[in-house]
Amino acid sequence: MRLRWSPMWQLSNEMQGIIMIGFSLIIFKLYVKNMLTAFVAPKMLPFLLISMVLLFLLGFFRLLNSNLKGADCDCDVCDENVPPWKLTLSYLFFLSPLVLFFSLSDYSLHDDALAKLTAHEGNTTKLAEGTDSAIELAAVLNDKKYIEVDDENYFQVMDVLNNQLDDVEGTQIVMKGFIYREDGFSENEAVIARYVMTHCIVDLSVYGYMLNGNLKSAETNGWYEIKGTVVKQEIDGGAMPTIKVDSIKAAEAPKDEYLYLF
Repeated sequence: MRLRWSPMWQLSNEMQGIIMIGFSLIIFKLYVKNMLTAFVAPKMLPFLLISMVLLFLLGFFRLLNSNLKGADCDCDVCDENVPPWKLTLSYLFFLSPLVLFFSLSDYSLHDDALAKLTAHEGNTTKLAEGTDSAIELAAVLNDKKYIEVDDENYFQVMDVLNNQLDDVEGTQIVMKGFIYREDGFSENEAVIARYVMTHCIVDLSVYGYMLNGNLKSAETNGWYEIKGTVVKQEIDGGAMPTIKVDSIKAAEAPKDEYLYLF
C-alpha cells in the first residue's frame, strides 16, 4: 500500500464528493416537488430520505478531506500509467445524469402522453372473495345515504359498482378527478379519472368512472368535483355502471395526483 499525495487523487476525491451531493440534491428536489412517488412506492420514501441525508454527509466530508496529504492512495487515480480518458469516462458516467436532471424541464403528463393511456373502468383488484355484498356496500356508504369517493376507497367503490351494480343502482355518489375522453365519446360522455401506478410511472394507467350528462363545460384534463347518481347502462350487450351527472364544478388538483393499486 502506497501512502503519498497525488493531485489527481485530490481532484478525484472532490469529484466523488460533488457527485454524491448532486444525487442527494436530486432526491431533495423530487421530495420538495412531491414527485418521489412517481418513481417509487410510498413505502420506500423513508429509505430514500435516509439515503439523501447519507449521500449529502458523505459528499460533504469527502470534499472536506480532499486536501489531506499522505492519505491512502492505492487506486487508478494515483497510477500515472492510467490514461486520462479512462478516468474522464468513469466520472462522465455519473455526472451526465446530474447535468440532464438539473438542465431539463420537469416531467409532466401533457395531453400527448395522456392520449396514449387507456382508461380502465372495471379492471381493479377485487375485494376479498366470500365477503357479504351487504357488508361491502355498507363499507363504501360509511353510514351515509350517498357514496363519497376518496383516495382510500377509490378501488373499493369501483369494485362495488362493477360487481354489485344491482344493489348500488340509484345511489348518490360524490367524487373528484380529472376529465378524460376517448375517441368516439359523445359530447355528453366522459370519464372522471385518476392516474394509477402499480410500481412506478412506467406502468401508469388511467382508472375512472363513466359519466353521462351535461358535460359541455367540462374541459378534458381539467379537475372537477361531480355529484350524480349511479345508473345501469347497456353497452355491447352488457351492463356497466355509469354516473348520471347532477352537478359538476371545477376543483383543485390534489397534492398527490397518483393512486397506487397495491
